[in-house]
Amino acid sequence: MLTAPPVEANGNRRGIIAMCTAMACFMTNDTLVKIVARDLPSGEIIAIRGAFAAVMVFGWLVAAGHLRDIGRVASPLVAARAGLEALVAFLFISAIGALPIADITAIFLITPLLITALSGPLLGEQVGWRRWSAVAAGFLGMLLVVKPGGAGFLAGSATVMALLSVFFCAIRDMVTRFIDPRIPTIVITLTTCVAVGLFGAAMIPFQGWVTPSLTHVGLLLAAATVVVAGNHAMILAFRGVEVSLVSPFRYTVMVWAIVSGIAVFGEWPDVASWAGIGLIVGAGLYTLHRERVRLKVRRAEVEAKATLP
Repeated sequence: MLTAPPVEANGNRRGIIAMCTAMACFMTNDTLVKIVARDLPSGEIIAIRGAFAAVMVFGWLVAAGHLRDIGRVASPLVAARAGLEALVAFLFISAIGALPIADITAIFLITPLLITALSGPLLGEQVGWRRWSAVAAGFLGMLLVVKPGGAGFLAGSATVMALLSVFFCAIRDMVTRFIDPRIPTIVITLTTCVAVGLFGAAMIPFQGWVTPSLTHVGLLLAAATVVVAGNHAMILAFRGVEVSLVSPFRYTVMVWAIVSGIAVFGEWPDVASWAGIGLIVGAGLYTLHRERVRLKVRRAEVEAKATLP
Protein backbone atom coordinates (compact mmCIF):
# COMPACT_ATOMS: atom_id res chain seq x y z
CA MET A 1 0.00 0.00 0.00
CA LEU A 2 1.31 3.47 -0.91
CA THR A 3 2.12 5.88 1.91
CA ALA A 4 2.19 9.64 1.37
CA PRO A 5 5.35 11.45 2.60
CA PRO A 6 4.82 13.52 5.78
CA VAL A 7 3.71 17.14 5.68
CA GLU A 8 6.79 19.39 5.59
CA ALA A 9 7.46 22.27 7.99
CA ASN A 10 5.87 25.39 6.43
CA GLY A 11 4.74 23.09 3.62
CA ASN A 12 1.16 24.34 3.68
CA ARG A 13 2.17 27.98 3.35
CA ARG A 14 4.49 27.17 0.47
CA GLY A 15 1.75 25.06 -1.11
CA ILE A 16 -0.79 27.89 -0.91
CA ILE A 17 1.59 30.39 -2.54
CA ALA A 18 2.47 27.85 -5.24
CA MET A 19 -1.21 27.13 -5.91
CA CYS A 20 -2.09 30.81 -6.32
CA THR A 21 0.88 31.27 -8.66
CA ALA A 22 -0.14 28.24 -10.70
CA MET A 23 -3.68 29.56 -11.09
CA ALA A 24 -2.48 32.91 -12.45
CA CYS A 25 -0.20 31.11 -14.92
CA PHE A 26 -2.87 28.66 -16.04
CA MET A 27 -5.43 31.38 -16.65
CA THR A 28 -2.95 33.27 -18.82
CA ASN A 29 -2.36 30.03 -20.72
CA ASP A 30 -6.10 29.37 -21.06
CA THR A 31 -6.67 32.85 -22.46
CA LEU A 32 -3.96 32.43 -25.08
CA VAL A 33 -5.14 28.92 -26.00
CA LYS A 34 -8.77 30.04 -26.31
CA ILE A 35 -7.70 32.67 -28.82
CA VAL A 36 -5.75 30.12 -30.88
CA ALA A 37 -8.54 27.50 -30.57
CA ARG A 38 -10.67 29.65 -32.88
CA ASP A 39 -8.43 28.56 -35.76
CA LEU A 40 -6.46 25.41 -34.85
CA PRO A 41 -7.53 21.89 -33.73
CA SER A 42 -6.92 20.99 -30.08
CA GLY A 43 -4.40 18.23 -30.80
CA GLU A 44 -2.28 20.56 -32.91
CA ILE A 45 -2.39 23.24 -30.21
CA ILE A 46 -1.28 20.75 -27.55
CA ALA A 47 1.50 19.36 -29.74
CA ILE A 48 3.00 22.75 -30.66
CA ARG A 49 2.73 24.12 -27.14
CA GLY A 50 4.10 20.85 -25.75
CA ALA A 51 7.16 20.96 -28.02
CA PHE A 52 8.00 24.48 -26.89
CA ALA A 53 7.42 23.56 -23.25
CA ALA A 54 9.53 20.39 -23.38
CA VAL A 55 12.52 22.27 -24.82
CA MET A 56 12.21 24.97 -22.13
CA VAL A 57 11.97 22.49 -19.28
CA PHE A 58 14.83 20.35 -20.55
CA GLY A 59 17.06 23.44 -20.65
CA TRP A 60 15.91 24.33 -17.13
CA LEU A 61 16.64 20.80 -15.94
CA VAL A 62 20.19 20.86 -17.37
CA ALA A 63 20.88 24.33 -15.97
CA ALA A 64 19.68 23.20 -12.53
CA GLY A 65 22.10 20.25 -12.57
CA HIS A 66 19.43 17.56 -12.56
CA LEU A 67 20.42 15.80 -15.79
CA ARG A 68 21.63 12.84 -13.70
CA ASP A 69 18.07 12.43 -12.42
CA ILE A 70 16.56 12.12 -15.89
CA GLY A 71 16.14 8.36 -15.42
CA ARG A 72 13.51 9.01 -12.78
CA VAL A 73 10.98 9.86 -15.48
CA ALA A 74 10.41 6.09 -15.58
CA SER A 75 8.98 6.10 -12.04
CA PRO A 76 5.48 4.56 -12.26
CA LEU A 77 3.83 7.39 -10.33
CA VAL A 78 5.62 10.08 -12.36
CA ALA A 79 4.56 8.36 -15.58
CA ALA A 80 0.99 7.95 -14.32
CA ARG A 81 0.80 11.63 -13.42
CA ALA A 82 2.09 12.59 -16.86
CA GLY A 83 -0.51 10.43 -18.58
CA LEU A 84 -3.31 11.92 -16.49
CA GLU A 85 -2.04 15.44 -17.23
CA ALA A 86 -2.11 14.69 -20.97
CA LEU A 87 -5.72 13.50 -20.74
CA VAL A 88 -6.74 16.54 -18.67
CA ALA A 89 -5.08 18.91 -21.17
CA PHE A 90 -6.80 17.30 -24.17
CA LEU A 91 -10.26 17.34 -22.59
CA PHE A 92 -9.88 20.90 -21.30
CA ILE A 93 -8.56 22.39 -24.55
CA SER A 94 -11.23 20.53 -26.53
CA ALA A 95 -13.90 22.14 -24.35
CA ILE A 96 -12.48 25.65 -23.96
CA GLY A 97 -13.23 26.72 -27.52
CA ALA A 98 -16.98 26.15 -27.03
CA LEU A 99 -17.52 27.52 -23.51
CA PRO A 100 -17.08 31.00 -21.99
CA ILE A 101 -13.77 31.08 -20.16
CA ALA A 102 -15.39 31.94 -16.81
CA ASP A 103 -17.85 29.03 -17.14
CA ILE A 104 -15.26 26.37 -17.91
CA THR A 105 -13.00 27.75 -15.17
CA ALA A 106 -15.84 27.52 -12.66
CA ILE A 107 -16.64 23.94 -13.75
CA PHE A 108 -13.01 23.07 -13.16
CA LEU A 109 -13.29 24.31 -9.58
CA ILE A 110 -15.28 21.24 -8.62
CA THR A 111 -11.83 19.64 -8.24
CA PRO A 112 -11.19 20.77 -4.62
CA LEU A 113 -14.45 19.17 -3.51
CA LEU A 114 -13.40 15.86 -5.04
CA ILE A 115 -9.92 16.11 -3.53
CA THR A 116 -11.28 16.93 -0.08
CA ALA A 117 -13.56 13.92 -0.31
CA LEU A 118 -10.62 11.70 -1.29
CA SER A 119 -7.99 13.09 1.08
CA GLY A 120 -9.58 11.48 4.15
CA PRO A 121 -9.71 7.83 3.01
CA LEU A 122 -6.57 7.96 0.83
CA LEU A 123 -4.26 10.26 2.80
CA GLY A 124 -5.65 9.94 6.31
CA GLU A 125 -6.00 13.73 6.63
CA GLN A 126 -8.36 15.16 9.23
CA VAL A 127 -10.93 17.30 7.42
CA GLY A 128 -13.07 19.21 9.90
CA TRP A 129 -16.48 20.71 9.40
CA ARG A 130 -15.08 24.22 8.86
CA ARG A 131 -12.99 23.08 5.90
CA TRP A 132 -15.92 21.15 4.50
CA SER A 133 -18.10 24.24 4.87
CA ALA A 134 -15.59 26.45 3.06
CA VAL A 135 -15.25 24.00 0.18
CA ALA A 136 -19.03 23.57 0.00
CA ALA A 137 -19.46 27.35 -0.16
CA GLY A 138 -16.98 27.48 -3.04
CA PHE A 139 -18.89 24.71 -4.79
CA LEU A 140 -22.14 26.62 -4.36
CA GLY A 141 -20.43 29.64 -5.88
CA MET A 142 -19.45 27.51 -8.86
CA LEU A 143 -23.09 26.50 -9.34
CA LEU A 144 -24.16 30.14 -9.36
CA VAL A 145 -21.60 30.90 -12.06
CA VAL A 146 -22.35 27.89 -14.27
CA LYS A 147 -26.13 27.67 -13.61
CA PRO A 148 -26.56 23.92 -14.26
CA GLY A 149 -29.77 23.20 -16.09
CA GLY A 150 -29.43 26.29 -18.24
CA ALA A 151 -28.97 26.11 -21.98
CA GLY A 152 -25.30 27.07 -21.78
CA PHE A 153 -24.46 24.35 -19.27
CA LEU A 154 -26.18 21.59 -21.17
CA ALA A 155 -25.08 22.62 -24.65
CA GLY A 156 -23.31 19.69 -26.25
CA SER A 157 -20.25 17.64 -25.44
CA ALA A 158 -18.05 20.55 -24.31
CA THR A 159 -19.48 20.47 -20.79
CA VAL A 160 -19.09 16.69 -20.59
CA MET A 161 -15.42 17.00 -21.59
CA ALA A 162 -14.93 19.77 -19.02
CA LEU A 163 -16.43 17.61 -16.26
CA LEU A 164 -14.30 14.62 -17.26
CA SER A 165 -11.21 16.83 -17.12
CA VAL A 166 -12.19 17.74 -13.55
CA PHE A 167 -12.35 14.07 -12.54
CA PHE A 168 -8.97 13.21 -14.01
CA CYS A 169 -7.46 16.39 -12.57
CA ALA A 170 -8.45 15.30 -9.06
CA ILE A 171 -6.88 11.87 -9.61
CA ARG A 172 -3.73 13.53 -10.99
CA ASP A 173 -3.33 15.71 -7.91
CA MET A 174 -3.78 12.78 -5.56
CA VAL A 175 -1.11 10.84 -7.47
CA THR A 176 1.25 13.84 -7.12
CA ARG A 177 0.97 13.64 -3.35
CA PHE A 178 2.39 10.08 -3.38
CA ILE A 179 5.45 10.78 -5.57
CA ASP A 180 8.80 10.21 -3.87
CA PRO A 181 9.98 13.62 -2.54
CA ARG A 182 13.54 12.76 -3.65
CA ILE A 183 12.48 13.06 -7.30
CA PRO A 184 13.17 16.67 -8.38
CA THR A 185 10.07 18.65 -9.30
CA ILE A 186 11.65 19.73 -12.60
CA VAL A 187 11.93 16.06 -13.65
CA ILE A 188 8.20 15.60 -13.05
CA THR A 189 7.52 18.80 -15.00
CA LEU A 190 9.57 17.56 -17.96
CA THR A 191 7.74 14.23 -17.99
CA THR A 192 4.43 16.08 -17.96
CA CYS A 193 5.35 18.38 -20.86
CA VAL A 194 6.63 15.51 -23.03
CA ALA A 195 3.58 13.33 -22.35
CA VAL A 196 1.13 16.14 -23.09
CA GLY A 197 2.93 17.06 -26.31
CA LEU A 198 3.02 13.45 -27.53
CA PHE A 199 -0.67 13.00 -26.72
CA GLY A 200 -1.51 16.06 -28.80
CA ALA A 201 0.66 14.84 -31.69
CA ALA A 202 -1.14 11.49 -31.60
CA MET A 203 -4.47 13.29 -32.12
CA ILE A 204 -3.35 15.20 -35.24
CA PRO A 205 -4.08 12.33 -37.70
CA PHE A 206 -7.65 12.22 -36.40
CA GLN A 207 -8.27 15.97 -36.26
CA GLY A 208 -6.22 17.19 -39.19
CA TRP A 209 -3.52 19.87 -39.48
CA VAL A 210 -4.04 23.58 -40.10
CA THR A 211 -0.91 25.55 -40.99
CA PRO A 212 -0.39 27.99 -38.09
CA SER A 213 0.45 31.63 -38.68
CA LEU A 214 3.33 33.44 -37.00
CA THR A 215 0.76 34.94 -34.63
CA HIS A 216 -0.45 31.46 -33.66
CA VAL A 217 3.13 30.30 -33.08
CA GLY A 218 3.91 33.38 -30.97
CA LEU A 219 0.80 32.91 -28.83
CA LEU A 220 1.58 29.22 -28.30
CA LEU A 221 5.18 30.04 -27.38
CA ALA A 222 3.87 32.45 -24.75
CA ALA A 223 1.35 29.82 -23.61
CA ALA A 224 4.14 27.24 -23.28
CA THR A 225 6.16 29.63 -21.12
CA VAL A 226 3.36 30.23 -18.61
CA VAL A 227 2.17 26.62 -18.64
CA VAL A 228 5.69 25.45 -17.73
CA ALA A 229 5.75 27.87 -14.81
CA GLY A 230 2.22 26.84 -13.84
CA ASN A 231 2.95 23.10 -13.98
CA HIS A 232 6.06 23.54 -11.86
CA ALA A 233 4.12 25.57 -9.29
CA MET A 234 1.24 23.06 -9.30
CA ILE A 235 3.57 20.15 -8.57
CA LEU A 236 5.18 22.11 -5.72
CA ALA A 237 1.70 22.89 -4.38
CA PHE A 238 0.96 19.21 -3.72
CA ARG A 239 4.28 17.98 -2.34
CA GLY A 240 4.67 17.80 1.44
CA VAL A 241 1.36 19.55 2.16
CA GLU A 242 -2.14 18.85 3.42
CA VAL A 243 -3.89 18.40 0.09
CA SER A 244 -7.36 19.25 1.42
CA LEU A 245 -6.03 22.60 2.72
CA VAL A 246 -4.11 23.71 -0.37
CA SER A 247 -6.57 22.55 -3.02
CA PRO A 248 -9.34 25.13 -2.32
CA PHE A 249 -6.94 27.91 -3.33
CA ARG A 250 -7.71 26.92 -6.88
CA TYR A 251 -10.66 29.25 -6.39
CA THR A 252 -8.37 32.26 -6.86
CA VAL A 253 -8.36 31.43 -10.57
CA MET A 254 -11.90 32.83 -10.83
CA VAL A 255 -10.57 36.34 -10.27
CA TRP A 256 -8.28 35.95 -13.27
CA ALA A 257 -11.03 34.25 -15.31
CA ILE A 258 -13.39 37.18 -14.86
CA VAL A 259 -10.69 39.71 -15.74
CA SER A 260 -9.77 37.71 -18.84
CA GLY A 261 -13.39 37.23 -19.87
CA ILE A 262 -14.13 40.94 -19.67
CA ALA A 263 -10.85 42.37 -21.00
CA VAL A 264 -10.13 39.88 -23.79
CA PHE A 265 -13.43 38.28 -24.80
CA GLY A 266 -16.03 40.86 -23.71
CA GLU A 267 -17.82 38.28 -21.52
CA TRP A 268 -19.48 40.11 -18.60
CA PRO A 269 -20.78 38.01 -15.68
CA ASP A 270 -24.40 38.48 -14.61
CA VAL A 271 -25.56 39.17 -11.03
CA ALA A 272 -25.70 35.47 -10.08
CA SER A 273 -22.20 34.95 -11.43
CA TRP A 274 -20.84 37.85 -9.40
CA ALA A 275 -22.45 36.35 -6.28
CA GLY A 276 -20.87 33.01 -7.08
CA ILE A 277 -17.46 34.57 -7.56
CA GLY A 278 -17.81 36.26 -4.18
CA LEU A 279 -18.56 32.91 -2.53
CA ILE A 280 -15.62 31.27 -4.27
CA VAL A 281 -13.12 33.93 -3.24
CA GLY A 282 -14.58 34.17 0.26
CA ALA A 283 -14.24 30.40 0.74
CA GLY A 284 -10.56 30.58 -0.16
CA LEU A 285 -9.91 33.48 2.17
CA TYR A 286 -11.71 31.74 5.03
CA THR A 287 -9.64 28.61 4.49
CA LEU A 288 -6.48 30.72 4.73
CA HIS A 289 -7.79 32.28 7.96
CA ARG A 290 -8.45 28.81 9.45
CA GLU A 291 -4.91 27.72 8.56
CA ARG A 292 -3.50 30.71 10.43
CA VAL A 293 -5.63 29.85 13.46
CA ARG A 294 -4.47 26.23 13.37
CA LEU A 295 -0.84 27.34 13.04
CA LYS A 296 -1.15 29.55 16.14
CA VAL A 297 -2.70 26.69 18.11
CA ARG A 298 0.11 24.30 17.09
CA ARG A 299 2.76 26.86 18.05
CA ALA A 300 1.11 27.45 21.42
CA GLU A 301 1.03 23.70 22.09
CA VAL A 302 4.73 23.38 21.23
CA GLU A 303 5.63 26.30 23.46
CA ALA A 304 3.54 24.89 26.31
CA LYS A 305 5.31 21.52 26.08
CA ALA A 306 8.70 23.24 26.00
CA THR A 307 7.99 25.03 29.30
CA LEU A 308 7.01 21.86 31.14
CA PRO A 309 9.55 20.71 33.76
